[in-house]
Parts: sequence; structure tokens; C-alpha cells
Amino acid sequence: MTFSYIHVIGGLVLAIAIIMSVLFTAPNLTAGTQRLRLGVKVLCHTIVGAGFVLCAVMLVWGVITRSETLMYTSMLPLAIALLTSKFMQRNGM
Repeated sequence: MTFSYIHVIGGLVLAIAIIMSVLFTAPNLTAGTQRLRLGVKVLCHTIVGAGFVLCAVMLVWGVITRSETLMYTSMLPLAIALLTSKFMQRNGM
């Protein structure tokens, strides 16, 4: 299966549908906004945790196999985790 713009449009439609369903099922706009904020917070914590674990696994694997490429590539998940963590700090999450 190849990647195409249909997949991007489908993902965008799914994201908008999830946001609309959360907002429309809330008793008021404030509660809906708080639910969305909680969802973003959980997603960010998941990304940070997965980024640190992936970095550690890739780094250990790179050291064991003596692969410099793998050791340097392991810094990408670390950078994503740190940037997501900084995003959470700036937005008070």
C-alpha cells in the first residue's frame, strides 16, 4: 500500500471528527475544552515516554552492535521527546 494524500485527508477528517465529538458531547464549552486539554496532555506524556524509551533502546542496541549510525539516529526520538516536553512546560500542562 502506498502513501497518498487520501491518507492525509482521511487523518485530518478523523482528527476533526474526534474534536467535534468531544466538544459536542460536553455539557458546555468549558468542559469540552478541558477534555481536549486532558487528551492533549495524555498524548504528550505518551510521546515523551515513548521517545525516551526508544532512545534508550536504540542507543543500547547501537552500542552492542557497534553501529554509529544507530547511535546517532537514537538522538532523533530524544529530540522529539525533549521538544514535546518543552511544549508542555510552555503551555502549563
